[in-house]
Amino acid sequence: MNKKLYVITNSHLDPIWLWNRSSGRSSWLNTMQTVTKIMSEEPDIKFTCSAAALYRWVEQTDPVLFRKIAALVEAGRWEITGGWEVQSDAIISRPETILRQAFCAKEYFFQRFGVDINIAYNVDAFGHSAGLPKLLRANGFTHYVFNRSHTTPGVFNWQADDGSAVTALHILTAYGTGNLGEKALNDKLQEHLDSPLEHQTFFFGVGDHGGGISRQQLAWLRKAQEKYDIVFSTLREYFEIIKDQPKETVTGELGPVFRGCYSNCHEVKRKIARATRRMITAEKLSAMDEELNESWQELCYHHFHDILPGTSIREAYQRDVFPGLGSVEHTADTIIDRQLFRRAAKFDTRYMTDGGIYVWNPHPFTHKTIVSFIGFADPNSKGVLFNALKDAQGNELPLQLLPTPSAYGPCGVPWGKITAVVELPAMGETTFALSHSDKEYPLLGFESQYKLLKKLDFELYFDHSRTWGFGLDKFDILKGKPELLRTEEYLDGPVCSILRSHWKYNTSTIIVDLCRYKDIPETGVQIKLDWHETECALKLIINHNLSKTEFYTGSGASIVQRLEKSHYQRIESRRMWVNGNNQCCYPETGEISMIDWCAAMSDSETLAVYAPDLHSCDHCNNQLRITLLRPVLHADHAPFIASKEDHWMDLGYSERKLWIAEMDDVPLENLPGLANQRLNNGEVCETTIHEASDQNWLIPELKLSLDSKQVVLQAYRINESGDFEIHLMNYGDAVKVNLPAIGEIKLPARALRIISWN
Repeated sequence: MNKKLYVITNSHLDPIWLWNRSSGRSSWLNTMQTVTKIMSEEPDIKFTCSAAALYRWVEQTDPVLFRKIAALVEAGRWEITGGWEVQSDAIISRPETILRQAFCAKEYFFQRFGVDINIAYNVDAFGHSAGLPKLLRANGFTHYVFNRSHTTPGVFNWQADDGSAVTALHILTAYGTGNLGEKALNDKLQEHLDSPLEHQTFFFGVGDHGGGISRQQLAWLRKAQEKYDIVFSTLREYFEIIKDQPKETVTGELGPVFRGCYSNCHEVKRKIARATRRMITAEKLSAMDEELNESWQELCYHHFHDILPGTSIREAYQRDVFPGLGSVEHTADTIIDRQLFRRAAKFDTRYMTDGGIYVWNPHPFTHKTIVSFIGFADPNSKGVLFNALKDAQGNELPLQLLPTPSAYGPCGVPWGKITAVVELPAMGETTFALSHSDKEYPLLGFESQYKLLKKLDFELYFDHSRTWGFGLDKFDILKGKPELLRTEEYLDGPVCSILRSHWKYNTSTIIVDLCRYKDIPETGVQIKLDWHETECALKLIINHNLSKTEFYTGSGASIVQRLEKSHYQRIESRRMWVNGNNQCCYPETGEISMIDWCAAMSDSETLAVYAPDLHSCDHCNNQLRITLLRPVLHADHAPFIASKEDHWMDLGYSERKLWIAEMDDVPLENLPGLANQRLNNGEVCETTIHEASDQNWLIPELKLSLDSKQVVLQAYRINESGDFEIHLMNYGDAVKVNLPAIGEIKLPARALRIISWN
């Protein structure tokens, strides 16, 4: 067989990793200067480069260089791939942020270079979620180029659960040649020539911190060209050549890779989760696209595969990442406040003698929202604290004052966390007056929390797999178990009750608050950690005792089954000795990724965990186990000797928040929606007494109501022309939904749809 190698010259550029953002920007410019110079001297060389953030920086700082690149693009020698803002994490990123990567970048590339990108390019991400093909196809991508995964064919059709598919290229060895010497380079060439593919790519060029093309390596490659059929190519040209070759179809997740990245550096995962929720909420409140574009670019940038997974140095997080995410949150929070106060102004609130609140529902269905904010408990010094909310019709709801971080109120005035549960119409709004009531509402008590507490435990596992989790399959070396010291009935009321438990391991402490809210079926769990152990993984253990459990997790735009009942059937056919007893050895999933939720399900019962910023879990021995932290050194890479100068992640005080739902029979396809409604609460702002003002200048609001519980409204956007765009994800079988101004449409099974109208 005559082998042909298509050389894909590239330079993988990490904008942040073992260096800060400024250094990454410098590397971009240096690399582009080097590449354009060599290309001017070597007319057959072609170059492939992704990431809109890179091109934006070149355009802003070196217009001459930018024009050189544009000329090479027009000549067909410089290939723009990727179509994303950066090469994003693709295993624990939410589906909406994957969509926004392309929304931000593809328009930029089309405006500046006149090209429409259809080859997605993500060569260093640590795994790829099962739903990624449908997200790619929704953005017009037809091909996907990647490197890290489990064993897959070199070229194959990668298909999602809705049938969406892309042609995927799994790079044979690595995305570049780094600092290889002549022998190592020739060995790598030979490895490609020995593989079964007749036509294959050979990725060539210095990577990670840029560097472009090594002149010495280029000379060695030229020598190899005299012996083998080797040509410089673009990916587009390569895919055109192999388009008619038969290809195997692969489904499901491409991974896992570097499982430790699911759980280290919780702080960056927490900030990214909050910033994403706030940006989507700002859009739903009819903030215009134009005022959020730069913030979306910044947020997408921080989904880079060495930022969200927690694998960069401490300086990069402290100097660049956290301030950048803070700017996104600040922009979104400011816009949310503005839109809420604008909307509140259109209501006649003269019935509020002591002030009140405006509350808005972000969901396209009736939603029970938890209202909780710090405020005055008796602002007019009546000598009676607020204990009720009343709407304009006089209907009354119980209100409870929870303790605040500071018990002292301004000027000694009573102060508290004003808390209530209100029911809101689909994407609707209402106002309530803060009030006093003579009614005595029943206390919630602690019965449900005591039952749940009996099922909870913590376990500490030895972990020396370092930052990335090298070689990590599962945590199975038990290091110890924190001890439950005491339990206290911390707070009881008509709206909220909190059962608090105190745990200890050596000098580390854990405080767990189990929170029950009126008419909310899930239990809120707040875990306060003061942690001082290293080289370990701390897990929250939930003993569910469900029989023959199936286990599922959220993964991108899909539901992934991690454990099947057939595993139990195979094991129960042969009893095994476990810990000296003849009992069934229940199967393990190993450490796996999750996005927003995971659930253990039997024929009639379900135990689910909803968590916005916890992405690592496993299932073993009828236990659902959530990984809360892995204190590891920043960017600690085997086999190099670790330096403790950059300190450990996730030590000291931190918090984790999640919800535990124990349900009877619930359809699997409803779980993503249930998680979404609990993790995305309604929005509230304080208001005062005023007549309804003229608010005709407000941007039109979308009033959307969805009956189907398996359909999730991921986001909706509006531009300055008043055009709406909504993103609907159907997690079940084909279903019909009614949309304003459009009417009834059919959503195919497990499909993502982006729908626009004006």
